[in-house]
Amino acid sequence: MGETEQRVRYDLWAPRPPEAGPIDLASIFDPADGPIELDIGFGRGASVFERARSAPSVRILGVEVKTKCAFQVSERCKREGLSGVRIYATDVRTLLPRITPNAVLSRASVHFPDPWWKKRHQHRMVVGDTLLDELARLFVPGGELFVQTDVEDRAVEYRDAIREHGEFVLATESGFIDTNPFGARSNRERRAVEDGLPIYRVLAHRRGLAALPGVGRCGG
Repeated sequence: MGETEQRVRYDLWAPRPPEAGPIDLASIFDPADGPIELDIGFGRGASVFERARSAPSVRILGVEVKTKCAFQVSERCKREGLSGVRIYATDVRTLLPRITPNAVLSRASVHFPDPWWKKRHQHRMVVGDTLLDELARLFVPGGELFVQTDVEDRAVEYRDAIREHGEFVLATESGFIDTNPFGARSNRERRAVEDGLPIYRVLAHRRGLAALPGVGRCGG
């Protein structure tokens, strides 16, 4: 099978959201109870698998723009019986405005986003007003937002965007924390740790209540 044919098949096979209309997030899960978390840009899926195994009561919506990754992670979740996970191959910025109801998400992780360095690609950045506006709408009060990258300049941009948004409160004065508070590491994070690269982690929570229990606070 040629590379082009394989790519086309992944485009066809990858799980996608409904083509149009609102998406009632609770209705896509079975079981229908439990907090819902969003995993953005999970890549090969290590963060999805680790989180699903360590917190079986949590429902996880994984969103990945790469169709091959989305397909493979979805199939592995089925094989392993991780029934609380749903995967969509799509751009999270076009998905979130369709999700209902408001105040439905408890947490969201964004893993090493924006692998585009040229200025003309600036509009493709994931962590910006569009994402933050929708997460502010969809988070329960106190809902956690976790973003990490191995690029310091990008980390500062994300931290500043979150700080300036107005609906989020940074977990520390600097905005940065030392460790991953979810205990679920992406493949990229694991590789960065193995290679000894610095990782810049930003944690914030939705205004309204104190942060959710079970998330450690670490100085940045």
